[in-house]
Amino acid sequence: MTPGAVVLDETIHQPTRLRIMTLLLSQPEGGRLAYGFVQGALDLTGGNLTTHLRRLERAGFLVITKEFRDRRPRTWVEATAAGRRAFAVYLENLERALGRAPRA
Repeated sequence: MTPGAVVLDETIHQPTRLRIMTLLLSQPEGGRLAYGFVQGALDLTGGNLTTHLRRLERAGFLVITKEFRDRRPRTWVEATAAGRRAFAVYLENLERALGRAPRA
């Protein structure tokens, strides 16, 4: 890697995970979204969403909680403080990369 090179976090940069993080970070800190809402909003299959959520969870960028409401299981997804920081750094690096792009 060359000195001063802009590095984008590959965990976030993948298009589906970028969409997930963008949706989660549209919520105030401590805000969480229902799994079904995320799935519908992003038009993803359950398996596809679960795969990407696990990757983000392993990176520490989000937390998945399960609970029962009226005897029905509910799954919630919430960005962590580390996920919010990682996303902010990702955006800063993306802006730097765009600033270095040759202008047409």
